[in-house]
Amino acid sequence: MANLMTATGFVRQHILKELKNGNMEVLKGLPPVLAMECGIAMQNELGDVKEASPINDKEVGKSMLSRMADTGIKEQLVKQKEQEEKEFMEKVALAKQITESVTNS
Repeated sequence: MANLMTATGFVRQHILKELKNGNMEVLKGLPPVLAMECGIAMQNELGDVKEASPINDKEVGKSMLSRMADTGIKEQLVKQKEQEEKEFMEKVALAKQITESVTNS
C-alpha cells in the first residue's frame, strides 16, 4: 500500500508541476474527482483561494474507497480463498485415504 501511495504522490506532484507550467492537457483523461483534487491542491499550495472549497478531501477519499468496495473484489477474493481451502482439504483427505490403505494392507 505504501508503494501505491508513493506512486500516487509522485503522479500528483507531476500533474501539479505541469499545471503550474500552464499545461492544462495533463488533466485530459483523468477521472473528474482526481482533476478537481489536483485543482484544489494547486489553489491551496499557491494560497490564492478566494473562497473555501465546499469539497472535503477526506469525504472524497471515503467515497472513493466506498466505491471500490462496491465493485465486489473483496467477495471475489473471499470466494477464491474458500475454493482454494476446499481443494486443499480434499487433497488432504485423499492423502489420508491413500496413507491408510497403504499402511493397512
